[in-house]
Amino acid sequence: MSHRTNLPLKLALVVLLPWGAFDAPCHAGQWFKGNTHAHTELCGHADSSPQTVAQWYHDHGYNFVILSEHNKFIDPKSVKLKGRVRKDFLLVPGEEVTGHKTIHSTAMNVNRLVPWNFNHQLRSKIIQRHVDETIKAGGVTILNHPNFGWAVQARDMLPVKKLYLFELYNGHPSVHNFGDPRHPSTEQLWDDLLTQGMTIFGVGSDDAHHFADWSAKKSNPGRGWVMVQAEELSSPALTHAMTKGDFYSSSGVMLKEVVRQPAKIAIEVDEIATNKELDSPILAGRKVKEGKPGYWIEFIGPEGKVIRTSSETKASCPVNLPYLRCKVTRRLKGKDGSLREYYAWTQPVFTDSRAKLKR
Repeated sequence: MSHRTNLPLKLALVVLLPWGAFDAPCHAGQWFKGNTHAHTELCGHADSSPQTVAQWYHDHGYNFVILSEHNKFIDPKSVKLKGRVRKDFLLVPGEEVTGHKTIHSTAMNVNRLVPWNFNHQLRSKIIQRHVDETIKAGGVTILNHPNFGWAVQARDMLPVKKLYLFELYNGHPSVHNFGDPRHPSTEQLWDDLLTQGMTIFGVGSDDAHHFADWSAKKSNPGRGWVMVQAEELSSPALTHAMTKGDFYSSSGVMLKEVVRQPAKIAIEVDEIATNKELDSPILAGRKVKEGKPGYWIEFIGPEGKVIRTSSETKASCPVNLPYLRCKVTRRLKGKDGSLREYYAWTQPVFTDSRAKLKR
């Protein structure tokens, strides 16, 4: 599989077109910034209370967050924020289902604790049980950090039914998003699954554990997120939008426009919003050895092949393959001379039988 990883992209307005409607345009909704993966001191290896964690996301302009604690359900009603709480902020109920064989998943928008003890020699069976039990609890599954401990491969995910979301990017410094000489990156994993016919969308999260101690080696908040286009800021609406692919994921790049239609993908970077994000000392970025500073947009099809590229901040590409997705890279040179990259990823548009699927 061939795949380029050095790409730049642009941020978006709060209006997106047919983002996940595949066979027909969807109604434009609002954009909401959120994080689906954050931990509290209740897990025993994070440093802050549920209130402190929720307060951080509230005070930093997020619209929603899931307190996805390991095998614990935190009722959002039990978390009380300080001061005047914004009307456009929501705690979505959830849990990190932390199972056997280092298989973890976020149970998004559940109404109770999801069991985690099931074990099986086949990892696909464990993942399927996570999905099934999460559905029983009223939610949907996001398979978390597949490269953490190199726990999950494409063959483990492909047989799983009703798994529509996985962590393409996780801001924790120990999860190996970009693979190594022996293991594929999560993006290569994604293209493998998409090429083999799976309907699955890539989530960005920060998997934050440390809110009191800040360094590149800590799992701090604000390093990965999703921008979801939903009809309203509610747990059901956000969950439904994500299972349709009505969102993009980011590690720093923001988009002004995202158009996902049956015939084309078009994007435009929001340079002002991107610069604001990248001015933050929170973002770590990915250190690379070579490349020209600037933006780089790639449209990517089956087997991870790059179909079209652009060094502008606005680009489009017709969709005439089984699927097409877009990745934007912003590459910057630091004061020390090092190069770092930040990304945004749109969700794929399908033209095969997956375009007709209803979720």
